[in-house]
Amino acid sequence: MLKRLFERSVELSVGAGQLRFKDLAEFEYVLKDKIALSSDSISALGKLSDDALVREAEAFRAMEQRIVDVLSGPGDGAEQFLKRLELEQISDDHDWRDLIGAVRNLDEACEPYKKAALLKYVAFLSAAQDVIRTIRINRLGTVDDDSDRARGRPSAELARRQRLLFDPQALSGIGGVRAPSDENGFARMSKGEPMEIQFGEHQSLDIVLAKYRFTLISGRPFLLVDETGHDLKLRPGKNVVGRSARCSVCLDNGFGAISRKHLLVEIDRNDRVRLTDISTLGTFLPRDLIGSRLH
Repeated sequence: MLKRLFERSVELSVGAGQLRFKDLAEFEYVLKDKIALSSDSISALGKLSDDALVREAEAFRAMEQRIVDVLSGPGDGAEQFLKRLELEQISDDHDWRDLIGAVRNLDEACEPYKKAALLKYVAFLSAAQDVIRTIRINRLGTVDDDSDRARGRPSAELARRQRLLFDPQALSGIGGVRAPSDENGFARMSKGEPMEIQFGEHQSLDIVLAKYRFTLISGRPFLLVDETGHDLKLRPGKNVVGRSARCSVCLDNGFGAISRKHLLVEIDRNDRVRLTDISTLGTFLPRDLIGSRLH
């Protein structure tokens, strides 16, 4: 049944045009080109004041968190979320607003397309926040005392908001967060972009969540093993890994750099696993696997 849904074609009215996708894979492929911000949007962000820039970042993050909560929840959350969504809250860059509106009008049987669109929009929101961080870094690196006084130093409240938005250590609540380096053979997954991996019997895969190393082992059930050798059982279907008590795989606060909802792990009956990063500080897989991704 699920395979038939993924292979179902859809037609969307986006702007003045009609877009037709033969299956879910083609739909996801086309949306990849909409993740990076357009040059016009980057230019517009660069002209904003510090306060306006922080407000934009806060809005992007708030929407990202709303979508992550929906996608990591049970049932038809995407369907209900889209029904209640005010489209004005969606960016019109790359026609995202029209596209989300068109996807919302699909029937309930097209739930996989709705989830895919929301996941790709999460990736867009993450990319937008990265652009804003880069703008802030460039400004901080080029401001001298005279120009700083001319523009006015940020208020204590603005400085606090900037730190929460742009400082990974503040976000994680701990110091010394260090992601795996290329030399260690790991590469960061693209946020909101699923990767599918076919497991054989009793195969294992090393995964780094933020800075903590885990091993995913196939079996009945699949296991996620932490650095101390503690086993966490994964159920068939969707698993949410993170520090929130609402996660199906709940990690304790000793893993402080891991997000409240960090990783989606979906396991089908044929031991095919779909991994989707939804975190702040990232999920890292072996570089050779990222390079030869199956999705």
